Amino acid sequence: MEGTYNWILVFASYCVAVIASYTAIYFGTRVFSLSGQSRRFWLAAGALSLGSGIWSMHFVGMSAYTMPMHMHMSFNATLTLLSWVPAVFASALALYVITLPKVSFKTISASAFIMGAGIFAMHYGGMYAMQMHPGIEYDTLLVILSGVIAVVASGAALVICRNVRDVPPQYALAIKVAAALVMGAAICGMHYTGMAAASYPMGAQSNPDNILRGDWMGIPTAVAASVLLLLALYSAYTDFRAMERARQAERARNESARQAAFYDAHTGLANRSLLEARVLEKLTVTDTNKAPPAFMLAYFELSDYRDILQEQGDVYAQALINYFVAELREKSPTAELIARYSANSFMLLIPSCDSSILQKLVQKMTDAFKSPAAISGKQTLCKWGFGFSEYPKSGTNSRNLIRAAQRIRFASVDESKQPELQLV
Repeated sequence: MEGTYNWILVFASYCVAVIASYTAIYFGTRVFSLSGQSRRFWLAAGALSLGSGIWSMHFVGMSAYTMPMHMHMSFNATLTLLSWVPAVFASALALYVITLPKVSFKTISASAFIMGAGIFAMHYGGMYAMQMHPGIEYDTLLVILSGVIAVVASGAALVICRNVRDVPPQYALAIKVAAALVMGAAICGMHYTGMAAASYPMGAQSNPDNILRGDWMGIPTAVAASVLLLLALYSAYTDFRAMERARQAERARNESARQAAFYDAHTGLANRSLLEARVLEKLTVTDTNKAPPAFMLAYFELSDYRDILQEQGDVYAQALINYFVAELREKSPTAELIARYSANSFMLLIPSCDSSILQKLVQKMTDAFKSPAAISGKQTLCKWGFGFSEYPKSGTNSRNLIRAAQRIRFASVDESKQPELQLV
């Protein structure tokens, strides 16, 4: 004999399956970034949530089924609880596999088979919990088909969960929801194929020891399972937010340390360490058959900085530095890097050996500082010197190039010299 379905409860079972699937996807993407005790905790929490969701979906689906000939559906409590165990183990395996750094096709296939077997065991274990006399009869072909669906659905779930974390952030939520809808359909497909395989002999009666009645395991079970799964998701989301804040704080600390190590605190320019590292990087090539590309270093030095510092004080001297740096940045847009090399000197890394670039740069700086500038309300004539070096003509290592650049070729205080540059 065959029964009928309450389509409201069928839809409720699908909703539970979708929520369980989304939980699996969320935990799969969440646990991947964890390690140690946190990873083990969330793996266990994810396995319990997903396994309980699949198990709940099964019994909501069972409650959607109206037994033929006014037969009453009931379950053995112990067997019902035991049917929950393989669902949890199958979920634990799924989460463990999808969070491994690398997996092969064989690993996915074997895991899909074991996970599918766990879901298969949960389903037919739950069916067996309906102790009846005479017992339920099954269509062998449909039983095999339900097993195949369980394995294929498990494999699809594993692949989806492993790949969904690589989706761009702006599409992540939509893709996860779509994947959960597909996985929920696959889980329901396995369940209802298994239900179609079952038939009930005429006159079959439930075992009087069955204490769980099927008529109260529908909507209440769906609501309870959904609430528990959503609570699990909320807890995981709260934990994720806390860890994200901790990661952002760590990144801020690292960035602060990087700024302190490689950037000047007053001007924000690169410091000597970063300049030397960048020059060394330019000189290092991975292809031994190719020479490093040519480049130039331009050196600017405020010649009267120390006198100004002594006479006017640190605040005024720093204002002069900031004014000079602003002009230097504006006049040298082609520079790859501008660094504060010392208290009163600056160095530019220019990815070219075109002498006209230096000629124009010096001319612009000369024009900018030929008249006194207003620094903190005081008119100040900025005096500076300029030097440069060229790779490979001036040197072939970072120390020689920097030393060559520091040799002053043009001084703004010497009116007899014009900014005419000759590369030597």
